Amino acid sequence: MYGLEVIAHVARAPQGQPLTLKRISDLLGRTVSYTENLVKALKTGGLLERQPGAGRGYRLSRPVASLCAWEVIQCFESFDEGLRDPPDSSESRCVAALDLEALVKSRVFLQSYNLGYLARDVD
Repeated sequence: MYGLEVIAHVARAPQGQPLTLKRISDLLGRTVSYTENLVKALKTGGLLERQPGAGRGYRLSRPVASLCAWEVIQCFESFDEGLRDPPDSSESRCVAALDLEALVKSRVFLQSYNLGYLARDVD
């Protein structure tokens, strides 16, 4: 959730101005160290980029309307659909099949959840 909040704050920055790590941490109400880990994951995931020079900070690597919630979540979670060892019992296989189905449905939903609304002012 905090990863989504980081994206939201950066997307709402006035006129696309980059936000410093300190400013993002203040907006989140988290420590700079904690925020740095969030930003690092989002940067590694290709969603944020560091703005060099005067006014340094972080900005989105592409327009927020082209991002989906799934992309943000993937920066923090590992999803290994179908890569697990098959369960031993038939009950365990049924539970594993339900778990996989839920994961796939969640993924489809999150991929369709466009983050373009984050750029709007929210009261």
